[in-house]
Amino acid sequence: MQKVITLLVIFISINCYSQEIYKLKIESSGTFPAFEHIFDVRHYNEEDIKVYFSEYTGEDDLSKTDSLRYRQLRYKKNRTAEDNREMMNIIDASKIFTKKCMVFSHEDRLIQLADSIINSKEEILFEIKNNKNRVIIDGIQVSVTVTNKSGIGYFYPIHNPDKKNYILFSEFLDEAYKFFPKP
Repeated sequence: MQKVITLLVIFISINCYSQEIYKLKIESSGTFPAFEHIFDVRHYNEEDIKVYFSEYTGEDDLSKTDSLRYRQLRYKKNRTAEDNREMMNIIDASKIFTKKCMVFSHEDRLIQLADSIINSKEEILFEIKNNKNRVIIDGIQVSVTVTNKSGIGYFYPIHNPDKKNYILFSEFLDEAYKFFPKP
């Protein structure tokens, strides 16, 4: 019985030690030049924080089934938003990404910026509201997905972060591109 209790305590303490504090996924894409990058920050209770970088490198050929379904949807007369979403999912499933991983510490600027994004929800929502009528003809699209330790997630659509608008995201991307290839 003593061994069972000991193993249970060890299992629980290991599980609590490596619990995820948050996940931050920042997808950045642009058209001139065309690029698509994903920065996936996995912040755990441990000292080292993993950042995964994925870069779009091409597409696989669609299967016959997917190709047929895509054509059916594309030429449908009264295509709905759900049809468009299904078309995008078919294309997204065929995308090929190269993936790299780097380990950072809590003191690294990239992780400090990620922590700031996590802790600035109200300010970011306010900035999004203030920029809703901002017109950008060609710029970087940034999609940000945050999942906290409770599993609750939220999403930010960010358009063309720069030194005046969405400064925190601009700084994060500038810092991230010091370690990963910039488009």
